[in-house]
Amino acid sequence: MKKIILFSFVLLGSLMSKAQSNLTLYNMKYIPQRSSVNPALTPDCRWYIGTPSLSSIDFNFNSNAVAFKEISNSLVPSAEPGKFTLDIERLGNILDYGAFVNLDVDLELINFGFKIRKSMFSFSATEKIKTRVGIPKDLLKLAFEGNGRENLGYDFNFNFGLEVLYTREFAVGYSRTLLNDKLTIGGRLKYIQGLNVINTVKNDVNFTTNEQNFGYTVSADIEVNASTPSLDSTLTPEQRISALIDNGNNGFGLDIGIQYDLTDKITLSASVLDLGVVKWENNITNIKSRNPGSSFDYNGVDIRDYIGDSVNGGAGFTALGDTLLDVFALDTSKSSFTTGLLSEFYIGANYHITDNHNVGALVYGSFNNKQFFPAVTLSWNSMFGKVLALSASYSIVRGSYTNVGVGMGLNLGVEQFYLASDNVLGVFTGDVQNMSARFGWNHVIGKKK
Repeated sequence: MKKIILFSFVLLGSLMSKAQSNLTLYNMKYIPQRSSVNPALTPDCRWYIGTPSLSSIDFNFNSNAVAFKEISNSLVPSAEPGKFTLDIERLGNILDYGAFVNLDVDLELINFGFKIRKSMFSFSATEKIKTRVGIPKDLLKLAFEGNGRENLGYDFNFNFGLEVLYTREFAVGYSRTLLNDKLTIGGRLKYIQGLNVINTVKNDVNFTTNEQNFGYTVSADIEVNASTPSLDSTLTPEQRISALIDNGNNGFGLDIGIQYDLTDKITLSASVLDLGVVKWENNITNIKSRNPGSSFDYNGVDIRDYIGDSVNGGAGFTALGDTLLDVFALDTSKSSFTTGLLSEFYIGANYHITDNHNVGALVYGSFNNKQFFPAVTLSWNSMFGKVLALSASYSIVRGSYTNVGVGMGLNLGVEQFYLASDNVLGVFTGDVQNMSARFGWNHVIGKKK
């Protein structure tokens, strides 16, 4: 359990220093990496080769809990110079509906593709880290409002969620145009090495204050599976490095996509990514409640029973501690388990004003811990001559309305450099709930005239 708690704090600390989803990149027509969000969106060239480890570096972060401007406004200067006091009421304004923090980091090690007539083939190897942290609104409600007044009799549910998935995937992609080039279908089959995982299957901790006698009722049902060899202090440094090369946990995944020219002006597209599972068999730790769903009613102790009693004094508190330990008792085991890949989807439409200019609309979504993470994006995408491609986007991401993104592709002969971000406005306003950046360097050969 100590490993899981340690890993949780390490991750949360790094988050404060995705996940969104490459919403701008989706419509950057000349960038080969956009096929990562829809395998049917193939580049307009015959060959491309990504610079090893530099073809795509992708960072995505979004949260309703970390709005730097709100946190800054919650720090009130103290009387003593250089010190501040945190105003809980101001901070509570951004945490009314529970909190979530998502972080994705992808590093493309190898990527290349080539076209034969109407078919496109590709191969890539990518390091992927996906993190989803969910903080229940009831925990915030208790922290900011307490368990009295209107919260008497309220059933607080502290269903904290944590998902961490670190994998290495090797993907083979294929796409083909059909129906006189009006329809393109694509897919990507992926072999996946599971390197680290924390999977919260269940974390139901309930707390209720009795309206009549102000006693407490507490119950717990917890189940967490993990494989974190990189944090295992019992392993040697050599064993930890070996586990990062191949942990012996394997899986398979699938991406599918489609693009269809409805008319000469209108193009429709859709994709579903990361369908699949990883089976974890090595370096396993399973944590589960010994008495799932058991509850404990605590109505306090009568202090008069312990005054002047040196023998029995404190026995009631000891009994209380023993009962709570029984309610929250955890068993550990080492049984294999499977996890999904945190799937996501895109649905898009583009209207082509000219051959080099189009406007797009995009809907994105992902699910985690019974929560839906949506986004809607509008974009303008243009190509200026053979050298410069520009995109501009505006996104609404689960209640955040200040996401203005930009994308740029620069073609210098066979060398191609690109950069895409879904939110640059927040960097200047300080209201950064969503941050993303993807950039890379490709070698592109045989561009269509």
